[in-house]
Amino acid sequence: MKFLKSFDEDRKALEQEGVYIGGWSFKNVLTPTFKDGKHDSSEDRVESNAIEEPDWTRAEERALVRKLDMRVLLPCFIIYVLAYMDRSNLGNIKVMQKGLPSSFEKRLGLKGVQFNWAISVTYFTVTLMLFPSNLLLKKYGAKKFLPLLMIGWGAVVMCMVALKNAAGLITARFFLGVPESGVVPCCILYFSFWYKPSERALRVGIFDSANALASAISGFLAVGISHLDGKGGLDGWQWLLLIEGALPIVLAVPIYFLLLSFPETSTALTERERYIAINRFGRGATRKTDVTWSKPAFIRIMTRGSTYIFFISFTALCTVAVGLANFLPTILSSFLRYSSQQSNLYSAIVNLVAIPLFWTIGWHSDWTRERMWHYLIPALMSIPGFAVWT
Repeated sequence: MKFLKSFDEDRKALEQEGVYIGGWSFKNVLTPTFKDGKHDSSEDRVESNAIEEPDWTRAEERALVRKLDMRVLLPCFIIYVLAYMDRSNLGNIKVMQKGLPSSFEKRLGLKGVQFNWAISVTYFTVTLMLFPSNLLLKKYGAKKFLPLLMIGWGAVVMCMVALKNAAGLITARFFLGVPESGVVPCCILYFSFWYKPSERALRVGIFDSANALASAISGFLAVGISHLDGKGGLDGWQWLLLIEGALPIVLAVPIYFLLLSFPETSTALTERERYIAINRFGRGATRKTDVTWSKPAFIRIMTRGSTYIFFISFTALCTVAVGLANFLPTILSSFLRYSSQQSNLYSAIVNLVAIPLFWTIGWHSDWTRERMWHYLIPALMSIPGFAVWT
């Protein structure tokens, strides 16, 4: 209880700084609170600190948000789809041509837990590089930094076509984590430059659904590409790596031209749009001009109980997501005795079912302005499903 009390104290302190992180109340779990025809919540009161009398219309702001969805959300969604495909494709690759001499495990001579280490080592690198990647985003901007990450991880994945043994696989996966580490934290930080808190849950929900779509696409690709086994002197799994590695490199150029930079410097917006984009935020808005590193702020964040609540919950979430993405095809193939093609196909279908749930929960959270229980309730509902798997 002391820990929860600490969280409430953190929440109130952050609201004074213009930042809203949600609370434990059930009040708005199903429906929002309105006053004078407008949303009435702590989050809205925080946002109202933007300026006392906005000199733009709601129609102008909605038009700007629609433009942001095309120039901020869409490219980030595509980037995450491509990144997650390349990060989690080993699960599909492992069951391709299973039992044949051209299978991934036999070609590389994988034994024991070497496959597991190949998956895990990527996330060690990702964890180490999370913080530096955000600093680099602040310095160079998403428009330059994110396309460079795409080229980086695409090149690593294409090089994996030449793998000969387990040592090479683990080394390649280690370096894959360097450019991949910046995708999620940088995109979430990027959203904070452009979207108000009341707009972010839906956008983050759409963004997060990219990992489900990526797993589905990778599953379908594995089914189709398995027929290329032996073509051009390459095994099926090599074709999959070649194609999935080439995609981010090819798309990095159009993504560069599509992405916006910062609200203060973007030349893709009109002067009026830029003015609205900057001034519609509250005091907690993220700015390009913010201090990149502040020791007092770092200490304050690291001594808040809420930091560790979010850390533990996100770690648990990622553990489950990574496990499903990388091992679901193997579970279907090894334990439920489905064929390699059926395993990849069924794992793809499971991920497709999840996509509308991401969007619906995100939209409903923005509508009600409730955050905590929209996260906790779906997490609790997943427990029986995992109990069945075990």
